[in-house]
Amino acid sequence: ARLDELVPDWAERETWACGPAGLLDAAEEHWTEHGVRERLHTERFRPGVVVAGEGGEVTFSATGRTVDADGATPLLDVGEEAGVLMPSGCRMGICFGCVTPLKAGAVRDLRTGEITEAEPGVLIQTCVSAAAGPCDIER
Repeated sequence: ARLDELVPDWAERETWACGPAGLLDAAEEHWTEHGVRERLHTERFRPGVVVAGEGGEVTFSATGRTVDADGATPLLDVGEEAGVLMPSGCRMGICFGCVTPLKAGAVRDLRTGEITEAEPGVLIQTCVSAAAGPCDIER
């Protein structure tokens, strides 16, 4: 209600917002209700809740190790638990220090739920990706 009072032309402006999930959810709902959702740009520092996928058999092709993984555990953790030396940095999807080629299969982004399927040149962030069925990672 105060937005119209404080910034009468808010719906005509590009808006960037960052903050707690409740605030961002409310802002997205408000901009959507007014038909200007495309003008709101948000940044979330904590991922939303994404339902885990099915998981699957993960092959670390460079080492020849194969392990079963659930659909909620990051491949970085799966590899380390299997004794595979995995590159990493921040462990939260920001630094890209864990980027590794996906040779076969599919993975799910634990932040968004988006599925990435293997194609030539596809790289994944193992700290925020989980098995979405059988997959082969070049490690």
